[in-house]
Amino acid sequence: MQYRYQFASDVVRDGMGLELTDERWNILAEVFRCDANKSLTISLFSEGLPFTEIEKLGSMAWKELGSFEDGTPLPEQRELNNG
Repeated sequence: MQYRYQFASDVVRDGMGLELTDERWNILAEVFRCDANKSLTISLFSEGLPFTEIEKLGSMAWKELGSFEDGTPLPEQRELNNG
């Protein structure tokens, strides 16, 4: 399967998202930057997604979504560790 990425502005939820899609542009997962409450969330809309694609989506979102609308930087990206 070929995966694609697209940005989506959402006026209703007051923020910007980076979406993971399939080759038919069906949205499989999203990282959303909510400017209203300064949060980042990830949502999965499909089962069985490869971890490497979710990891790539998260990493791209941290780099590409930039700061919140008021200029506040995103929270620091932390490395996964074993304890």
